[in-house]
Amino acid sequence: MKMICKIARAEFRNLFYSPIAWLILLVFYIVSGFRFVDPLVDIARVQEANLETNPTWDGFPTALSIAIFIAPIKSVLEKLYLFIPLLTMGVINREVNAGTMKLLYSSPIRVRDIVLGKYLGLLVFNVMVLAIVAILFATGYCTIIHAEVAWYLAILLGFFLLSAAFIAIGLFISSITQYQVVAGILTFVVFFILENLQEVWQQYDFFRDLTYFLAMTNKAEEMIGGLITTSNVLYFVIIIVMFLAFTLIKLRSTQESKSWKVSFGRYTLVSLVTLTIGYASSRPGYVGYLDLTRDRLNTIHPAMQQVLKELDGSPLTITLYTNLLGKSSPMDGLPRSRNKYIWLYWEKFVQFYPHIRYRFEYYYDVNESNQEIMASFPGKTVDQAAATMAELYDVDVNSFKKPEAIRKLANLQQEDNLGLLMELEYKGRKQFLRTYPDTKIFPEQTHVAGTIRRLVRPANPAIYFTTGHYERSPFRNGEREYGPNTNYKQSRYALLNMGVDVDTVSLARQNIPANTAFLVVADPKSALDTTEQRKIIDYLDKGGNAILYGEPGKQGMLNPLLQTIGVTLDPGTIVIPDKHDLPHTFNTSVTKTGTHMANEEMLFKAVQKDRTGSIYLSGGANISFRPVNGFTIETICDKTPERDGWIENGVYTGDSAAPVFSAAEGDVKRSTFVIGIRLKRTINGKEQRIMVSGDADFMTPRRVYGGDIRNGMFSWMLYNDYPVYTSYPDPIDTKVTIGFDAARALYIVYVYIIPAIVLLGATLLLIRRKRK
Repeated sequence: MKMICKIARAEFRNLFYSPIAWLILLVFYIVSGFRFVDPLVDIARVQEANLETNPTWDGFPTALSIAIFIAPIKSVLEKLYLFIPLLTMGVINREVNAGTMKLLYSSPIRVRDIVLGKYLGLLVFNVMVLAIVAILFATGYCTIIHAEVAWYLAILLGFFLLSAAFIAIGLFISSITQYQVVAGILTFVVFFILENLQEVWQQYDFFRDLTYFLAMTNKAEEMIGGLITTSNVLYFVIIIVMFLAFTLIKLRSTQESKSWKVSFGRYTLVSLVTLTIGYASSRPGYVGYLDLTRDRLNTIHPAMQQVLKELDGSPLTITLYTNLLGKSSPMDGLPRSRNKYIWLYWEKFVQFYPHIRYRFEYYYDVNESNQEIMASFPGKTVDQAAATMAELYDVDVNSFKKPEAIRKLANLQQEDNLGLLMELEYKGRKQFLRTYPDTKIFPEQTHVAGTIRRLVRPANPAIYFTTGHYERSPFRNGEREYGPNTNYKQSRYALLNMGVDVDTVSLARQNIPANTAFLVVADPKSALDTTEQRKIIDYLDKGGNAILYGEPGKQGMLNPLLQTIGVTLDPGTIVIPDKHDLPHTFNTSVTKTGTHMANEEMLFKAVQKDRTGSIYLSGGANISFRPVNGFTIETICDKTPERDGWIENGVYTGDSAAPVFSAAEGDVKRSTFVIGIRLKRTINGKEQRIMVSGDADFMTPRRVYGGDIRNGMFSWMLYNDYPVYTSYPDPIDTKVTIGFDAARALYIVYVYIIPAIVLLGATLLLIRRKRK
């Protein structure tokens, strides 16, 4: 060990007397420093301007720990493989050309000491280079409020391991040629190939798996993202050990007069041993994970983890169906994208349930959802259209099943998006997990949780909408309908995709089903007959849960039901005159009670910021109530007008002249209007829950599907068991501690002053060395 340290010290000293090493330090610092302080100056300027106009400004919408450092991080990753060849190209061959290698061989120094000593010297210099990044992180820690220090440490580890592996490779290449320039070029070429391996031949299974294993940058990027895994750390250690062993074998072969077959056997043995260890360490169930991001952004949500615990260890098979003629591009399902699909999407789930198996089916077919694609191929059959698309995507059309073959294999024809679709199979039960026609494409954890619950639970919660009186429909997607929040398969917000069944029931012909989780009466336009009313009242009296949506002008349709629980929809329409909008359309507040009723994404974010949500009404009726029959009643939506507002009981036409308050016509002024309430009581050993809304339009596409509440009312009615919300907290590192002037000063120091000092110091050192 003592000899290794001496050689390392000599190598390190040699580097510092080299202009190349100083040039690397200087360029690396200038590039990284500029990429760091430039966005910092912009952020400080914008923050200063915002605080001047709004002292209560919350900060930027993104995490500054990421926003400020993303540019220097990418810069370091992109430039790292350019700098390393300059460092390593002369490490071994310099000794050979100078004749000192023979002296080392003749001395009592082992070849192992030479290799490890030189590698250690390079590694120490590498630490100095990374110290530049550490200085930037330290500055970020001092200038960003609540900076993510643990995440910074993960980045430094990723950079260190990646550069250490690059140095080991460069050291080996330096040993196989006597020419420094050739070694530098070869090292650069090898790094370039490793950097771009995953861009070629990804449609072939063998090359795809091989290139994924060899692509070191991807594994470093996971660490840079804040996730450290034992498989990635061991991978870099294995690469380092393997190439150091290769260097050792190469140098020993120059001392021995043995056949090349001996060296080849050694190389093969080292490769097999290291690759076997690497393969074994990356097997599902044998990988350790450490997520160093503050909110564990690289780990599935705790609620999702609880859902996975409902699985008993049996295999979960996931089949990805990719349609060449799908409504959306099939690129994300083709073989070339398989590594992204497995490692970037499903790996998070494998961490907590390693018994996941993958299958892939490629086909082409059309149904009503994607029939329009055939218009792009006039006069062509489906087979001919598929052949054209296969040529476009550079795939073999023969690897795709024909329509008749895929229809025998799986029933996909009922899907609204006959494109990219997943099917989960567990213990003989199957359920579809859908993708969506948006930029995200793949489902979120909420959808995965809902689908898994369909597989493991004996029954799903069932919601029934009454029908027969022109109510809002859970199956249609028009501007007044509820389909996008209930049954529309292509909607991320549809309860169907979150594990909840939604259907209709005609009370004129049927009773309310026994499995009803809750009943929805959504704005009937004609009166319910006495039989229908009696069924609903009996259902409520027995403890059934329900949501009742009313509308101005149709209060009489619901009041016979509501009055049995102490609630009345007051006659008239709430109006708040506004020169910029119609009097009956306005934003209304979700109360604190309403905001806390569910972890719906926007409500969750409002709670995090100690605020309340809001919804946009298009005509609302005021709700009056008095507790009866043991009910506790709470307001979930109300409106306190900043200006005049009243309940208009006269003739009101929204698109005509602005209404005028008239007590003679029965108009009523109030300081606060109640638009939504919730009722609860304990009956028959369970908590009964009821919700009443004075507006039904706010849940429609025309009013942004319920605004901040969205599915929050449905969640509360389902005792917050469905949907499985997986929202992460908003970042808290959204402000900097410095102003624009201080940021400009940092810019000058980091971009001009420090590089000038480094340049001056390097020049003086090299001149003094030259004189000696």
